[in-house]
Amino acid sequence: MGKKRVWLDCDPGHDDAMAIILAAYGNPDIPSINRFREYGDSRGIDLIGVSTVCGNQTVEKTTDNALRMLNLIDRNDVPVYRGADKPLTRPKRNCPEIHGESGLDGPDIPAATRGAQPTPAVVAMAEALLSGDPADKPTLVATGALTNVALLFSVYPEVIHRLDELVIMGGAYQGLGNTGPTSEFNIQCDPEAAHIVFEAGLKSLVMVPLEVTHTVLVTPEIRNKYFKGSRFRILLDELMHFFEESYKKVFGFDHPPLHDPVAVFYVMLPAMFKTKRMRVDIDCGQLCAGTTVCDHYGMSGKEPNVTVCTKVDVDTFWKTMAETVAEADKVSPINSK
Repeated sequence: MGKKRVWLDCDPGHDDAMAIILAAYGNPDIPSINRFREYGDSRGIDLIGVSTVCGNQTVEKTTDNALRMLNLIDRNDVPVYRGADKPLTRPKRNCPEIHGESGLDGPDIPAATRGAQPTPAVVAMAEALLSGDPADKPTLVATGALTNVALLFSVYPEVIHRLDELVIMGGAYQGLGNTGPTSEFNIQCDPEAAHIVFEAGLKSLVMVPLEVTHTVLVTPEIRNKYFKGSRFRILLDELMHFFEESYKKVFGFDHPPLHDPVAVFYVMLPAMFKTKRMRVDIDCGQLCAGTTVCDHYGMSGKEPNVTVCTKVDVDTFWKTMAETVAEADKVSPINSK
């Protein structure tokens, strides 16, 4: 199969930075995708746009970080659009305790050579996702709060049925959160937006939750194998080192989980996941706001609305991630300085 047209909505963020690399260099000819062509659903990615949202840091900082990362990997051809600077109804929240004051603390990432496009993110998303051959349905991947996506669906409802699928990194299907007792950060940032998205009636909504991303760890073996050598790889290693130290301090993890690229990986190789269809509702109350209430046994009487990932092939993920890092390493301008 060829490339899948993908729009990435994100809030970089150390793990979003790696998701950008995976989306930007998920070529259909890399070995890990070729290896699984027999499954019929292995596919590369044509990254058609990036939008940013308030989350891991302010939207000003997440936008700058997206631009810096694309410049770092020589993909300044990918347009970047600044999105929502706060949740729909709640006060904004950020995560400097994990991602630092810049959102990408650790190494000195060179400044971007361009700014974001002037078009509002939601308008640009609609224009891109509604364009092209109607038979070529695009995919939207969201790795931050769902504010932009909720606004998109509310203002341009025709996008809902134009999408092939929406893949999100967020939620928890066993009820253990990371920034709330039962809520995961991305959903907790804007529960009302998540509620709009989960109730939108999408043909395919895929949730990659904490239980899956917590198995994709940046271990010393991974860092030594994939993040050594060139200046570009050393910079990525410094990013992962900061991420590791903050995760140890806040959560007690020995090694940090690389959440967001796993959602991009689903688009590339869905056969590498185990999934379960179930009903998922969003708690918008106060005590457990942002909880993804997963109906494992069909007790709500409601129709399933989400494909929930329950397991990922971690080895294949890392092979694919490594291959895209290698592609980016070949062209990164930082290596020639």
